[in-house]
Amino acid sequence: VQYHDALRVDNWERLTLYPPAPSGLEDHMNAQVWLLRDVSWEPDFPTAARTAADMYRIGQGQEVDGVIAINQWTLLALVQGLGSIPSPSGGPPITHRNLFSKLEQGTDDHGRAYMDLALQGVLERLNQAVALPTLLKLASAIDGTLRKRDLLLFVDDPEMQASIAERLWDGGLRHDSTDYLYVVDSNVGWSKADRNIERKVGYQVDLRKEPRARGKLTLGYNNHSGPGAPGCEPQWLNRGTNYSQLKNACYWNLWRVYIPQGTRLLGNTPLILPEYSVSAEIGRGHPGEDTVSVSSSYNRTVISGLFALGAGRASNVDLVYELPLNVVRRDGDDIHYQLLIQKQPGTRYRDVSVELIPPNNYHLSSSSVEPTATADFRAWFSFRVEQDVVLTAQFSRRDNDSR
Repeated sequence: VQYHDALRVDNWERLTLYPPAPSGLEDHMNAQVWLLRDVSWEPDFPTAARTAADMYRIGQGQEVDGVIAINQWTLLALVQGLGSIPSPSGGPPITHRNLFSKLEQGTDDHGRAYMDLALQGVLERLNQAVALPTLLKLASAIDGTLRKRDLLLFVDDPEMQASIAERLWDGGLRHDSTDYLYVVDSNVGWSKADRNIERKVGYQVDLRKEPRARGKLTLGYNNHSGPGAPGCEPQWLNRGTNYSQLKNACYWNLWRVYIPQGTRLLGNTPLILPEYSVSAEIGRGHPGEDTVSVSSSYNRTVISGLFALGAGRASNVDLVYELPLNVVRRDGDDIHYQLLIQKQPGTRYRDVSVELIPPNNYHLSSSSVEPTATADFRAWFSFRVEQDVVLTAQFSRRDNDSR
């Protein structure tokens, strides 16, 4: 196993061979070409994996048989399953309790090579004979990371990849539900603030609206970065020289919401482009304009926007839209509704609340998730999205004289 710093994989003498940067990356980070370090911008992992393989071939002149994506939570799960690994810098071993602090301090002191040594420690432990209980812990850890999209798999073998996709381990955008919600956050502020961001989603679906149901989506963000963090503008500000400084920072977020194709945006919270944003600086946008826009990708409607959230601040973004006809199925006196919420890889979780409003005299008769409350024909559901979640609900008509 060889470890390469992603920044050094690309061949800067062959930049003309690289694909152009995605529009959001170009608009908000002034990227001219798409490099390996930014390949996870792509929300569909099979597409990102194929692109990464192409980039690796351009940069290193070598074909790959597959692409496996892991993140810090995968590493945490493996270390927890193993119990501990040796500390590359000596001293007490690395455990799941001190992993992040050790990695942050080690990277500050020794550079990115520290991660190489830590990863080698995990691989060496995996190659050693382990007791059955440890093996079971590791299997459980890997299964959990696959379900939570912290470990994604792509192989250049159609039959094997089909098996991976069938188990939902491929990280692809899913297309197997009526209503659909996939929120993708992209940090464009040159910081490490993501770990300090608390994310919430509120979603109200009004099934009384005919012929199309109406959705109101609220994206909530709270930046728990500590005091003393530099301000938000300019966007390209150097936010620190060590990990502690970089993670306690303003959060510049270009968010994208993937929803059913054919959805029509009716209204939104205006998100004004700051004067000292990259987009305004390079002339791709105009200060004061609303950054919320609508596009289409992967047979989904995509709503996106940009905001900057200072340390210790909280903010909500509201979207109101009209859903396509096929989101709600009416069968006699029954109304059937299904929602798939797809988890973004790398995010720890999102706290989600869903409110369903049926027509009068329709009552919740069954659901895949236990409601937190029902009143005035409405039903509320609250849950934490740590992996993909499917919510199904059936409402049945019950006239007052037949109760």
